[in-house]
Amino acid sequence: MLTAHKVQDDIMALLRESELVDYVTGEVYRKGYRPRDSRKEDIVVIFVTGTPEQVERGAVTLNIYVPDITPYNNGVYVEDGLRVSQIEHLADLWVQSLKARRTNYLFNLLRTISTMREEATHEHFVVVQLEYTYKS
Repeated sequence: MLTAHKVQDDIMALLRESELVDYVTGEVYRKGYRPRDSRKEDIVVIFVTGTPEQVERGAVTLNIYVPDITPYNNGVYVEDGLRVSQIEHLADLWVQSLKARRTNYLFNLLRTISTMREEATHEHFVVVQLEYTYKS
């Protein structure tokens, strides 16, 4: 039977083998471990839910943080739209590669990859919500 940490570890391992993790400037963390003062493009893996049945199903969310920019150096922070767009695209390619991999996991997107604002830290984050089915 899977545990939340096992699912996170497996997702983190798949990320570490990907071009996506090579492209971002930060590291891969499980929820709660990202440094509070990080100004890097970190990926945070969040276990959302799982069912302990013969065929296990669940969901995970990836938040990929992108620091905001001040294009006019006037203290007004805005989304780094170009960088966010590039990361959304690479995240989509990564999800598509998961579907082609031969593992015990089957992955599908739960929602369209999107970007949210984190105003307090002057960041935006790309949200990737995946559902998984695991057959041992």
